[in-house]
Amino acid sequence: MDNGDGIAVGWLGHPIFRDKEGRELFVRHIPFRRAESKYSVEQVGVTVEFYGGELNGVSYSVYAN
Repeated sequence: MDNGDGIAVGWLGHPIFRDKEGRELFVRHIPFRRAESKYSVEQVGVTVEFYGGELNGVSYSVYAN
C-alpha cells in the first residue's frame, strides 16, 4: 500500500495458495480461462494463507456448493 507517492507504507503479506488436499499451488497451476472452467478456483477448493505483513495468519477459502 502507498499514499499515492509510490512509497510503501504497509504490506499485506506473502500469499500461499493450496488445494483442498493441502498441496501448494503456483500461478501456473491455477486456471483462470473460461475454457478451463472445470478446474476453476471454486471447484478445486483453493485456500489462500498469508504469512507476514498485515494479514499474517489469515486464511480464506472458496468452495463451490
